[in-house]
Amino acid sequence: MLLLSVGILSGYSCTVPAKEEAVISSYPLETDQVLNNPYMGFVVDARDNNRASQPFRLVHANLFWRELEPQKGVYNFEELERKFRFEYWRQQGVKLVMRVVLDYPREESHMDIPDWLYEETGRQGVWYAIEYGRGFSPDYTNPLLISYHAKLIAALADRYRDDPFVAFIQLGSIGHWGEWHTMDHGPNPIAFPKRSVTDRYVIPYLQEFTGKHLLMRRPTAIAAKHGMGLFNDAFGNEETIAGGFRDWYMNGYTSWLTGEKEPAMPDFWKKSPSGGEFSERLAAFSDDRIEGTLLQAKLTHVSWMGPSAPWRAEAGGAYQENINRFLNAIGYRFAVTKAEYEQERKPGETLHVRYVMANRGAAPFYFRWPLELSLFDQNGSMAASVRSSADIRAWLPGLHRGAVYLTVPADLAPGTYGVHVAILDPETGKPGIDFAMEGRQPDGRYRLGTVMVVQ
Repeated sequence: MLLLSVGILSGYSCTVPAKEEAVISSYPLETDQVLNNPYMGFVVDARDNNRASQPFRLVHANLFWRELEPQKGVYNFEELERKFRFEYWRQQGVKLVMRVVLDYPREESHMDIPDWLYEETGRQGVWYAIEYGRGFSPDYTNPLLISYHAKLIAALADRYRDDPFVAFIQLGSIGHWGEWHTMDHGPNPIAFPKRSVTDRYVIPYLQEFTGKHLLMRRPTAIAAKHGMGLFNDAFGNEETIAGGFRDWYMNGYTSWLTGEKEPAMPDFWKKSPSGGEFSERLAAFSDDRIEGTLLQAKLTHVSWMGPSAPWRAEAGGAYQENINRFLNAIGYRFAVTKAEYEQERKPGETLHVRYVMANRGAAPFYFRWPLELSLFDQNGSMAASVRSSADIRAWLPGLHRGAVYLTVPADLAPGTYGVHVAILDPETGKPGIDFAMEGRQPDGRYRLGTVMVVQ
């Protein structure tokens, strides 16, 4: 096919085929810029007072039952929201990862369930002083504990079920740190409950937090059945990735705590996120380990990491290059690699934009946000727009082809119009995701090229 012209227009390589109805092919140039996009990246401790030196859009809160319900049936939501700076983070456009914790080892002896619950459950459990620290592990088989836990999750859901600020919920509730394990060796091992018991802690989350993304520490039968996400709190340790977390979800495993077989969940990340935190905040970013860290991220399709993550690392410091490589590898990373559409349209006609969208990241985007195509006049005002029916959640790593059709308004004046693309945040109605390509406009939309409107 004969080409009439080949040129570069402000970062776009364009060709116009020689045929009766000329078509423009636009190839936006991709960038390696770190994108501070929603629902991915580093996760900061929600209590942090502006000490983060790396970009982030997520914060994390461990909600201790002792603080949540200090008196039976009286929930301390307002005070906890102040502690974790909910209102501040909302104003910053940051979202929350939440975990309920019943047992968090510390240096001092303490208890993370309320005193009233300790008494009502007959003080059943284990006071421990182990290599993890000191604390109290409740008896998870206690029927009253199970019943009151269900009420707690219901109260949480009533408060946050419909709150878009709460993005992801890690199913803690059981085990040290809410990580679904107890000390299983040493002179005083702590028994871990079997599936028939632990499922009773999961069911309230499934019933109450409808519409929220739920994540579990490891693959389990109930997590597989309900399409839940997973979080790995030992990320960065190559041994635990190769012989642990990834092997568990790829092949299934037999629990070393209960002897029960748990199923594989090889495709969990296609519908629900893969998250977690680093076993060591900075070690995985050293020059001799960064390649392994990047491989782990890609193999486990990570979207976010924290609060144990290097978000306090010095900006521009010795680790910055490797941190940037990691942030560019995880989560989603969208770029239009090609767009084709008619060079000219008349008012009332349809502009047919066919595109190739690349996801250069390790995971999809897990929310149904609309893809928008728009026309802008030379004064920077929107002249027309349309929302595509494309489900961007289906954009797994790789290339995706699609089309958006926009009707040129019948009263649109002749002239040259910019063709822009964006993904809109439903909360604001404005562009909410940055693309890894040139052409970003001040409003967050991206210019694919121009179209001539003629009479």
